[in-house]
Amino acid sequence: MTRIEDSIDINVAPEKVSQYLWNASNLPNHLPISDIEMLEESKEVVKFRHKITAAGRKMNVVCEMRQPELNRRIAFKTVEGMRVEGTWLLEPTKKGTKLTAVIEYTPPGWIFGPILDKLRIKKEMGRMYTESLQKLKKALEWKIARSLKG
Repeated sequence: MTRIEDSIDINVAPEKVSQYLWNASNLPNHLPISDIEMLEESKEVVKFRHKITAAGRKMNVVCEMRQPELNRRIAFKTVEGMRVEGTWLLEPTKKGTKLTAVIEYTPPGWIFGPILDKLRIKKEMGRMYTESLQKLKKALEWKIARSLKG
């Protein structure tokens, strides 16, 4: 599996960041996913089907999120489609939250997948994750600033 990790500081409390991430309908605001269809939604698990564009390919996947440590860690994995596992780690800071995103994936394609991963996929996935965290920061900080204005 290939591992990508990136962090960003968000000027929003961990509880608010966690709440936003736990709502799967917010994910297209910062990730390259679309067409979310909820399959299961409870306090313990959120399961949904969606389309994702990665490495120039559109794929259908089913993803499951769990929150083993409330407002501290959200774990996710695909249960159908490209094999992906990840975690969002939320650490309180003086100004808000340090969010660390970790993703591990197995590139599609039995023989050529690992080769393509080294040549292209890992770089694109890393760029996608960095952009995703920047979009998330902007969305959350804008949302909080807007709510303070009335």
